[in-house]
Amino acid sequence: MSLVRQARLAVVVVVLATSAFALYPAASSSGRAGDKEAQGRQLYRKFCGQCHALAPAHAAGFGSAKKGGLGDLGGPSFNQLNVPYKFSISAVTEPSGGHELVKKRITTRELHQVAQYIAKTTSHHPVPAFPTDG
Repeated sequence: MSLVRQARLAVVVVVLATSAFALYPAASSSGRAGDKEAQGRQLYRKFCGQCHALAPAHAAGFGSAKKGGLGDLGGPSFNQLNVPYKFSISAVTEPSGGHELVKKRITTRELHQVAQYIAKTTSHHPVPAFPTDG
């Protein structure tokens, strides 16, 4: 292989590698956002959706009569409520309305992930939530 050919090949390799690295952060950051939303939705269904309805999470609410379930009375639907992040956190860390079992089962990291999901998903809902709503 001639020296000129090797130089051209090296330039092509560098250009391709640079392009791939330039595109990777954009692809991975949007992928992470989708992953975070999917994780939040999954955590919502696991810890919240048995009692609190939320259509984007495919959660019907109304409580859970299953043995070992998180609630049997249900809670307010979040389909119209705008639930701020801090309300989700305080509802679990300062348990009321049946959240005592959730506090025992959820990790701090999971709580923050699901609270972020709830806040983002309900941010456009018309009815402001109050701490006594659930």
